[in-house]
Amino acid sequence: MAQQQQSQDMELVGTLLYQLKMEATSLCTAILEGANPNVRTQLSQLLQQSLQNQKTVFDLMNQKGWYKVEPAPQEQYNRIQQNMATMQQQAQQGQMQMQ
Repeated sequence: MAQQQQSQDMELVGTLLYQLKMEATSLCTAILEGANPNVRTQLSQLLQQSLQNQKTVFDLMNQKGWYKVEPAPQEQYNRIQQNMATMQQQAQQGQMQMQ
């Protein structure tokens, strides 16, 4: 009986995490497409709260062993870090060209 309850809890919390991910995606899209600064600010605040809720649920799942995360290999981490640095440089160059 306890195993069945744990399985149901895991499924419920997993569904909640999925819904929070979808919520964050929708909010991000709305922010990017919003023209009104006040609306964008309010949506940004909602997004921040959604991300905090997602982190709380993720931490619970990870603590219970329901969502296991393995560290990325150092090579992959280095490649991602380099890609991010390149994207930031390109974005800065694009902003300078627009001015």
